Amino acid sequence: MTYIEKSLIIDAPKNVVWEALADFGAIKKFHKGLKDSYATSEANGGLGATRHCDLKPMGSIEERITRWEEGSLYTVEIYEGKKTPPFKTAFATLKVESINANQTKAYFIIEYTLKFGLLGQLMDAMMVKSQFSKASQIILDGLKEFSEKSRTKELA
Repeated sequence: MTYIEKSLIIDAPKNVVWEALADFGAIKKFHKGLKDSYATSEANGGLGATRHCDLKPMGSIEERITRWEEGSLYTVEIYEGKKTPPFKTAFATLKVESINANQTKAYFIIEYTLKFGLLGQLMDAMMVKSQFSKASQIILDGLKEFSEKSRTKELA
């Protein structure tokens, strides 16, 4: 299993950052690697909620929430993908922790295993892990930018 963890400090209160994350179907608001995203379940958050994401430049994934801790974190399972790496399993967690009243530490953690045994491990080592490491940072950078702008609007 491959494990990637990234984190960064966001100059916004935890509730502002969580509000962006909790709008589960609308991750496109801050995830610059997506063309589109939308909820595919009646609920737009919470355990069992699902969403569809269209990836740039092509491909798509279907995700479902397998863990939800209101105000703190959620974990999604990527249960289907088109034009994506051949996942055997894939789980991503977005987590927020308050540093102080005006700063939040955000984490993006992804754990996955590719299909095809040794060939999958080789694919991971040659390109997939690097791609997901970059994508993890893009997600966090977008969350930071979006949350800090949201906070500025809140203060205005």
